[in-house]
Amino acid sequence: MTNLSTQQPYCTIINQQHVAVVVFGNELDEWMDYAMDAGDPFWYILGTDAWFEEQMMDGQLSLVARTYDETYFHCPIEPRVIELLKNENGIIVLFPKFPLKAEDIKQTSDLEELSHWMMHEIGEENMDGLIYCFYTEEDKKKYHGEDV
Repeated sequence: MTNLSTQQPYCTIINQQHVAVVVFGNELDEWMDYAMDAGDPFWYILGTDAWFEEQMMDGQLSLVARTYDETYFHCPIEPRVIELLKNENGIIVLFPKFPLKAEDIKQTSDLEELSHWMMHEIGEENMDGLIYCFYTEEDKKKYHGEDV
């Protein structure tokens, strides 16, 4: 059996349109308590509770998962990811309970179809998914002031 806690989170683009981060283990379990149902195929986390932002980490452009108090992890990204996020502002975060490669994620622009794939082909007991906000520097100032 593969130890998921040793697998690093990674960022991928689904169908050239949606930014997704795949997180293994229980790295973001405490965030699940903040999930809200918007009636969409995925629940979401309010950007006032937790969010993703871009930062340079060790000389590499990275996507960083954080709250006011803590930085949880970061994963390297390409500049194209930031361009997509400036238009979309949401990140699909997948929590598989098995090793999941980027090329194995269903390529679709339809979030309902992606949710169906997760629930019926993968099995809802094998993977969760949430939508998180992506904040630019301007967004952080707007929603969080100078606190972060």
